[in-house]
Amino acid sequence: MAKCNSNHKYYLKDRLNMKFRILPDNIQTVTTIFNSKTTSISPNNFKIDFARIDILDETIDEINHIIQTVKSGKRLEGKEFTNGNLNRDI
Repeated sequence: MAKCNSNHKYYLKDRLNMKFRILPDNIQTVTTIFNSKTTSISPNNFKIDFARIDILDETIDEINHIIQTVKSGKRLEGKEFTNGNLNRDI
């Protein structure tokens, strides 16, 4: 039995000891690496009809809170969230 067929959770750790969740998909042989913090961007910044929400380990209450926040056009706030580099000038 391969380890990625089990319920284990895998992470990459960077030089700052931030853990990036790894989610292997054995069916499509695609591996997704998630940010160390949850990315939350206000959908009001874009002209969109739909928003994608990735759910990993959240509880039902957390999922409902996330959905309501996105539907209201707001973003999730706190130290465990980031808007990535969306507003960063390069």
